[in-house]
Amino acid sequence: MAGATARAGLRTVERSLVGLLVLFSGSCYRYTPLAGAPPGPDVELSLALSDQGRVEARATLGAGLDRVEGRVAQVNDTAYVLHVVRVQDIRGAVTQWSGETVTVPRAWVGNAYARQLSHSRTYLVATAFTAALTAFIATRTLAGNGGPTSENPGGGGGNQQ
Repeated sequence: MAGATARAGLRTVERSLVGLLVLFSGSCYRYTPLAGAPPGPDVELSLALSDQGRVEARATLGAGLDRVEGRVAQVNDTAYVLHVVRVQDIRGAVTQWSGETVTVPRAWVGNAYARQLSHSRTYLVATAFTAALTAFIATRTLAGNGGPTSENPGGGGGNQQ
């Protein structure tokens, strides 16, 4: 019975570690202002809407939006065509989308940002995760929970009379 409890506890810890890894993996990215050549297909963009864009986007994207995020399908002189993954309203509430294709005219956009991998954040998160995992393993081994136990440690000669 103790073995089943230990395994259940270990599964909970494993799930927690995987959850933390997923949570921290998002922190490995940053948004940088879009400059120079137009972004290519599949680049992730975050478009901060202007006041005019918030008003105009009401019918297409929803009321009171501050930001539209998605992968580039196409960019031309007048618009960004995105596969939208999420929108954020002016209060900060985020709504997930399923990759619907939406055209966002450039006139609606106040600022455009590209999502890029942050090497320094990635190293920091990887180091923190490795340290936490190492500490977890070390405490389990030092506490004596790492190996099998026996409830009857004596040698048995069977039923002696």
